[in-house]
Amino acid sequence: MGGTWVTDMRHFLDETGDLAAMHGPAANLALFLGSIVGWVTSRGAMQPDRTNVPCRRNPGRVRCVGEIVANLTGEPGAISWRCPECGDNGVVHGWEGTRWDRRAG
Repeated sequence: MGGTWVTDMRHFLDETGDLAAMHGPAANLALFLGSIVGWVTSRGAMQPDRTNVPCRRNPGRVRCVGEIVANLTGEPGAISWRCPECGDNGVVHGWEGTRWDRRAG
């Protein structure tokens, strides 16, 4: 069973709004979550929908074959995501106005 991640995308950015200098695992997490935010915001997905973002987990050292399902939630500024295969899931906050925000306008 996967874990639940509650994240704020601003924590991955430096004071200029660029990706902060991070070690590999943190940078990989930022890119994974950023991919989810980019997909959801480019489509305005209000209902859970399958993205093109592969799951990042490796349960038992075997790569999960799941594809992330994500959507904007009723909570302002929240994106919910989950992997239907392994159960990894989370909520992303603080993405508005970041490099990953793909909303028009």
